[in-house]
Amino acid sequence: MHKFEATLAEQIDTWCKENKYVIAGYYQANERIKEARPNQVAEKVAARISENFSEAAMIMLDNSRFTMECFVPVLFIYDHHDNKWKCREPSTDCFEDWLEAQKITSALLENKSYESLVDFDNHLDDLRNDWTNPEINKSVLHLC
Repeated sequence: MHKFEATLAEQIDTWCKENKYVIAGYYQANERIKEARPNQVAEKVAARISENFSEAAMIMLDNSRFTMECFVPVLFIYDHHDNKWKCREPSTDCFEDWLEAQKITSALLENKSYESLVDFDNHLDDLRNDWTNPEINKSVLHLC
């Protein structure tokens, strides 16, 4: 890890500890529509997270099935076992969670929450941009 990346990771770790959060996973949507499998970067970042949280998950978005209506599950969940990331088999529990997540996601998309989403790169471009996205988080809590 480069010094700059280490500093970012430390900042995020500190913020999580101060706010009693745990980094429990990593999600990624690949650039190409037909690529839904984790790449080396995703596996490396997720493995680092699993060093500090043994139940860490890696979530991959299947861009080819993503629609504004979100009718079908578009996520693959990977668990870390024996130093390998393995795709979790879909279960009834996951499907019930998916239905709840689908409702929340649809509402966020309908309200165009993505227009105010701030990622860490946006924060680095202008430190006034809050990468913790408090307004979107309030919306998600309200929708729950």
